Amino acid sequence: MTDFWKDSPELATTLERVALLMRDAVRGNDFPLEEAVGAIVESNGKMLRPAFLVLGSRFGKKGSVERVLPLAASIELLHVSTLIHDDVIDESDLRRGVPTLHTRFGVKDAVLAGDWLFARCFQLAAASASPEHAQALARLICAICAAEIRQDLDKWSYSPSLRAYHRKIAGKTAALFSLALHVGATEAKAPNRVAERLRRAGYDIGMAFQIIDDILDFESTEGVMRKPVGHDVAEGLCTLPLIHALRADEAGMRALLARLPRPGAARAGAAGASATAEAVAAILARSAELGGLDAARRDAERYTRRAQAAIDGLPAGAARDDLSRLTAKLLSRSY
Repeated sequence: MTDFWKDSPELATTLERVALLMRDAVRGNDFPLEEAVGAIVESNGKMLRPAFLVLGSRFGKKGSVERVLPLAASIELLHVSTLIHDDVIDESDLRRGVPTLHTRFGVKDAVLAGDWLFARCFQLAAASASPEHAQALARLICAICAAEIRQDLDKWSYSPSLRAYHRKIAGKTAALFSLALHVGATEAKAPNRVAERLRRAGYDIGMAFQIIDDILDFESTEGVMRKPVGHDVAEGLCTLPLIHALRADEAGMRALLARLPRPGAARAGAAGASATAEAVAAILARSAELGGLDAARRDAERYTRRAQAAIDGLPAGAARDDLSRLTAKLLSRSY
C-alpha cells in the first residue's frame, strides 16, 4: 500500500488486513494467470474504496468494522477488475507503473482475467454481505459497463457537453464511492438518515475525485502518476479540462485536436509516436492557457464543498473527522 495513509495509522492497519483478504481471495485458486493478477492486486494502490466502506461502517454499531472487512476486500477486487478491462479498452501500456496484462498475455486472456476477478469479488460479497448489497454490486457492474460503452462510443467526437461528461463519471466513479460508504454504514446497522447522508457524500466525493484524476492527466508527470500523462487526450477522450478549453475556444482547440492520429492511421514507429506526443503536448498546453484546468478544479472544489456539507451533518466523532480529512486530502492530491 502507498504512503497515502501515513496520517491515518488506524485506518492504514485496517486496510492492511483488507489487503491480506484480497491476496487470499486471488492466490491459491489454480488460476493460470494467478501470479500476474495477484501482482496487480498487490501493486500498491490507494485502497480508497475499501477505506470508504470501512469509514461508513464506523457510523454503525460498535465492532462492525471487523464484520465488513471481506466486503471491503470485495469492493476493491471489483475496482481492480474494472481497471484490467479499462486497460484493454484504452490500450494502455502501463498501470501502477508496471506493464498491463494485455500487453503481456494478450487481450483475450486479460479480459478473462478481469472476468475471473469479477467472480472472486462476487464470491466474497455473497459470503459476507446481505443479498440486497450483493444485488447492489451487480447493479453497479451494469452501470459501470454502460458508462464505459458510452465513453468508448464518444471517443474522438470531443463533445463540449458538461451534462454528458458528468453522466459518464457518475456511472464510472461516483457510484462506486457512494456505494462503498452507504453499504459500509447499512451493513453496520447505522441509522437510515446517516446512511443516506453518507451515500450523498460518497457521490460528491467520487465526482470530485474523478475530476481531479482528469486534471492530473493534463498536468502531472508519468513518474508520479505511474501511467502515461496525456493518455486520455491521445486516446480521443474528452474529459473536463478539455471540455472547458473547447468552450473557451472551440475552433482553435478543434484545430489542435485534428492533429492527433486517429485509430487506423499510420502512426507506427518513432515518427508516429513523436507526432502523437507533439500533438498531445500542444493540446495540454493550450488547455491550460485557456483556463480549462482552473475551471475543472473549481468544479472539483464545488463537489468537495457539497460533500463536506453532507459530512458536517453526520454524528460528531472520530469517524466524521477522518472522513472530512480524507475528503479534503483527495482534492489536493498529486496522484
